[in-house]
Amino acid sequence: MRRYTTIAVSVEVKEMLEKLRGNRDWSTFLRELVEENLRLKRVLAARKLQSRFNERIAEHVTESSEALRRGLRLRELT
Repeated sequence: MRRYTTIAVSVEVKEMLEKLRGNRDWSTFLRELVEENLRLKRVLAARKLQSRFNERIAEHVTESSEALRRGLRLRELT
């Protein structure tokens, strides 16, 4: 047997939630809302990691390119 509880929220919040809920029952709606929130947080975290990774790759490419140029200059001088 399922157990139920009540959650006190302001009237404004409940009105917003009811508009979003549509014809779904509250348990399904709130579960989907939480799942979507968690999914979006994972997507944002992955994008942040990808951005950091891309920055590091760009730094390494720049460093490698500069090292190659220095090496070529030394050869030209000799």
